[in-house]
Amino acid sequence: MALEIKNISRTFEGSKKETLRDISLTIEKGEFVCIVGPSGCGKSTLLNLIAGLDTPTGGEICLDGRKISGPGADRVVMFQEHALFPWLNVLENVKFGMKMMKLSEKEQNSRAEHYLKLVKLWEFKNYRIHEISGGMRQRTALARALCLDGPVLLMDEPFSALDKQTTNKLRADLERIWEETGKTIVFVTHSVEEAVFLANRIVVLSDNPGCIKDVFQVDLPRPRHNDAVEFLEVRHKILTCVEREVEKFAKEEYDH
Repeated sequence: MALEIKNISRTFEGSKKETLRDISLTIEKGEFVCIVGPSGCGKSTLLNLIAGLDTPTGGEICLDGRKISGPGADRVVMFQEHALFPWLNVLENVKFGMKMMKLSEKEQNSRAEHYLKLVKLWEFKNYRIHEISGGMRQRTALARALCLDGPVLLMDEPFSALDKQTTNKLRADLERIWEETGKTIVFVTHSVEEAVFLANRIVVLSDNPGCIKDVFQVDLPRPRHNDAVEFLEVRHKILTCVEREVEKFAKEEYDH
């Protein structure tokens, strides 16, 4: 089920500047692709277009040969904010989307148990959202997204608000879950380190307007270690590419 982005452009009403221009990219089934680039280059806009939450000004996006014209169950989105319901417990939050899909109670319970165990939260299933940590809330949001069982998972900086230790753990968990589920993942991040840790390929967007500057294949063996020489070499090469786009921004903007 290939995801094909064909000559996508996006200009917002009232703006003279194109946010995205002539983006073309094919993402194969089961691939993990990270999108990096300077602030305002259109990373989240591109993700919203793939999700069907926005419409391109030009070009088209197809999934398995079918044009995307709106949101669909084949594409599940996970945002930076977990958007969990505080009046529901962990299990009820995870089951919420499946209830909207009108799945049977038996199927809801089966999927919820499977994915809560996958994100190591089953023993916390009856906890309220305010009773668990920020990292656990993101795990809950991830389990909820996985329960919808779409072949494509779209993630918009899901770990950026968390502390370094929690982020490192969630990156490792996501890598494990991706390997176990075989889902296609498109992951937007400011962190080059995060991209090198997770991705098969890294797409670097330039700004003014947003377009593909370069695509890097990451052939490092897994699991990856961010202090390994090979890892640091790849990170440096991609970070240099990003930094050339915006000399005015500090290195920490893209590598944390």
